Amino acid sequence: MRKCLASRILSSILPHPMHKIVILLLSLLATSTLLAQNGNSTNINGSLGRIVFIGDSISAGVGVDDRSVFRYSTVATRLLKQRHPGALEINLAQSGRALCQQGSAYAQDILKHNPDALVVQWGVNDQYWGYSLAQFVARYDELVRTVRAAKPGMPLVLTTLVADFRWPENMDLWIGGANIAIQEIAARYRCRVAYVHRAIDHNKDFYADTIHPNAAGAEQMAKAIVAAFEAPPLSSENLSVQFDQGREIRFMRYVFIPQRDGIEPQWIRVATLSENGMRIETPIPIAVRTPATYSTGQTYRVTTVSYTHLTLPTIYSV
Repeated sequence: MRKCLASRILSSILPHPMHKIVILLLSLLATSTLLAQNGNSTNINGSLGRIVFIGDSISAGVGVDDRSVFRYSTVATRLLKQRHPGALEINLAQSGRALCQQGSAYAQDILKHNPDALVVQWGVNDQYWGYSLAQFVARYDELVRTVRAAKPGMPLVLTTLVADFRWPENMDLWIGGANIAIQEIAARYRCRVAYVHRAIDHNKDFYADTIHPNAAGAEQMAKAIVAAFEAPPLSSENLSVQFDQGREIRFMRYVFIPQRDGIEPQWIRVATLSENGMRIETPIPIAVRTPATYSTGQTYRVTTVSYTHLTLPTIYSV
């Protein structure tokens, strides 16, 4: 087995003194560790009661044998009851529909159910019906913004989109872009993210067909949602992003450029993003460009540690 000590780390600064570029050339999975850890409390104030689930046929439970038992919203509620005995599932799924097909009063219709928490699973049908990524993101942002304004303290969980095997020619490019946008919207409105896409991770054993998870896949979704409820929301003080597609990823004005050899999915996770540094887990080389928010003389530190905890060279860009 090769060791990450063979890795090289290069650092340079753009001519503009307010930008910083970090290029990581990694031979194996490595982790970049931030100077200071930021985050919010994972505690949810009070007990969860009415949990509203919205989405398409995946939320309705298409793909499982008994929806009243095995659909992901039912499984997630059952798991959440272990900590929140009063948890109640309210499933408002619409099979065959897309978020972009909802009327202007959609958010208000959801709020009429007086949710104590909301789980959002939309997107695969927006791709299916031919809506652009920009159209989908605009509608998604509008929905979350409206709900957050009405319920400032309510736990809001956004699920990333599962892989869509109906469209093998585009290798999830639309969905990859949507998943980045969902994570950015989550950070903008202090929402939690259920990383469903990674939980299922292109594993066809979790599918009943080319798009609907089976009972095993629904269980993976449910566990990701429970994990999201137990995690802190994303925010400007708690930034992270993960992705498996794309050659140029733009998130909260950071730019990540993975050096991909092909089109196969490869997971990269970037956590604890701040003006001091970041934590990166990646199996492939990646270039990072930060926003233009840094003062001359400021230190930006990345300490790379291998998965076997071997400390690698540290860079300081000033």
